[in-house]
Amino acid sequence: MKEKIVCIFIIIFFIGAISQVHGADTNTGALVLLESTSHQPPTYDSTIFDDRKDDIFLLERPDFGFLGIEFTGWTPPDPIIAAGPEHVVVMTNGAIGFFQKDGTKNFQDEIEDSFGFWGDEGATYFVFDPEVIYDPHTDRFMAMACERAPGSKSYYLLAVSDDADPNGMWYKYRIDVTSEGGGGDIDSPNIAVDSEAVYLTADFFTGGHKYLVYILEKEPLLSGTIGETRSMLITGSQSFGIPVTYGSPPAMYMIEHFENSSNTIVRLHAITDPLETPNRVTYNLTVPAYSPPEDPPQKGTTVRPETFDSRFWSCVWRDGSLWATHHQGSERVMARWYEIKTNDWPNSGTPELYQSGDVDPGDDIRTFFTSIAPDGYGNAAMCFARSSPDEYISMARCMRLFDDPLGTMGPVVIVKESNASYNSGRWGDYSGVSCDPSDNLTFWMMHEYTPGGNSWNTWISSIRFPNSPPETPTIEGPTSGNAETAYNYSFNSVDPDEDDVYYYILWGDGYVENWNGPHSSGLDFEFSYTYANQGTFTIEAKAKDTNGNESGWATLNVTMPRNREFNFNFNLLDWLFERFPNTFPFLRYIIGFQ
Repeated sequence: MKEKIVCIFIIIFFIGAISQVHGADTNTGALVLLESTSHQPPTYDSTIFDDRKDDIFLLERPDFGFLGIEFTGWTPPDPIIAAGPEHVVVMTNGAIGFFQKDGTKNFQDEIEDSFGFWGDEGATYFVFDPEVIYDPHTDRFMAMACERAPGSKSYYLLAVSDDADPNGMWYKYRIDVTSEGGGGDIDSPNIAVDSEAVYLTADFFTGGHKYLVYILEKEPLLSGTIGETRSMLITGSQSFGIPVTYGSPPAMYMIEHFENSSNTIVRLHAITDPLETPNRVTYNLTVPAYSPPEDPPQKGTTVRPETFDSRFWSCVWRDGSLWATHHQGSERVMARWYEIKTNDWPNSGTPELYQSGDVDPGDDIRTFFTSIAPDGYGNAAMCFARSSPDEYISMARCMRLFDDPLGTMGPVVIVKESNASYNSGRWGDYSGVSCDPSDNLTFWMMHEYTPGGNSWNTWISSIRFPNSPPETPTIEGPTSGNAETAYNYSFNSVDPDEDDVYYYILWGDGYVENWNGPHSSGLDFEFSYTYANQGTFTIEAKAKDTNGNESGWATLNVTMPRNREFNFNFNLLDWLFERFPNTFPFLRYIIGFQ
């Protein structure tokens, strides 16, 4: 009789101790674009420009772009673009402009004359061939041009914004490089950056082809002074590509083309120790055959714009690869692109051609005056001009995803069509594409088109790569335990685009955690949860990114047999239920004794 009383007392005590406890949320856890002809700088026609002022061409604005700088009187425009977090800065021969990303123009000014962008620095003569980049190391815009001045003088013009908003102060410089270049015929400048230096380059021709690399210590330029400088004059060559770099390459690279009727080599240059004793080494890289470009035909006229040579109009170094592009093809000019793995050269290893391809829309279509940029995920975008005997010259682009078959680009898309043929004989001489630092997925592009009247406008467009969903999350934590005991479970999902992620969790007992976040991609998110009842439960979880893309479901089965806080009771109950197997069968089931 006493044994039965003890059993009943223990069972009643156990039932009174059971409570419904749910989980408590405890969180732990540039692109540098190359430029025009070496021997024929742009020209200015004030008559055409004055006529255009009274007849502004009205544009319909597609949702992917907006009107950039309009005809300035210079031919060709040499359009170039750099994207920052909130603005794009664009330049042409004759103008510089700042735009918000919705197309609102904040600023435009001439780049020549005493009242122009560099006027206060004395740049009042022949200012041409503009370049602009966004420096990913300092979050500053940098603009440049070259100037030919009386007395056979050659100058680099440089400007550096004081922050990521171009509407603030710019530090401006006019640098006499006549003696370094050996003449007053500076042409085809380029600008490049790495973490410590700014590189200004240009062609010179007095006494033969020469290529000047002028290296400036970056830090003083950010506050208005010029610090250490070095220069390197390469003779017998001209018009190299030199990149904006992301990260820390072992050297500043340059890429050089050749001008034979057929070529299978491009030459890579690597500059080390740039601010102390610059040293240059070279490597000849075998590539698919290329030839000097034809002058492309266009609809409505026999005039063909001059394409000059196969110089590298654009290149960028990022994540171990040099992406570069030029146009080539004596039979039919086409944009050619390359991804070259630099393999820690010249410290160790040797460069290799990882992939390359021609932008060939087929039939009689030509692609030329091209630019390229990668993002941080291995995707890439190109901008170029397109024409054929049956097409006016228009702005076009193409893209490739990182996992596309090697050597391929996606379809060519016409971004902005011209309304007429163009009879000046000059087009380009280059274009621009820049990866947006705010999301690392959007590409901003700029090229020219003609509205008619033998004049040009520029068009600014943007295209965003498809955003990838986060990976199916992992779930880690105990798969067995005791009811009414808190256990920590961690969830981890990697987003390919590095977007923040949110977690949706079904605990299997009816409780739902509804999109908890945001949490950093790839970092553990820990959640403490307590099951109130015994049983086997399936935890299900999925992730979504800030763009709403959802992952697949992950699952984890867990079993909670009983509450170990009452082990002393269970030990006695074991004995009691063995002794009295038919006592309170419904309580045996509730408590978990099978």
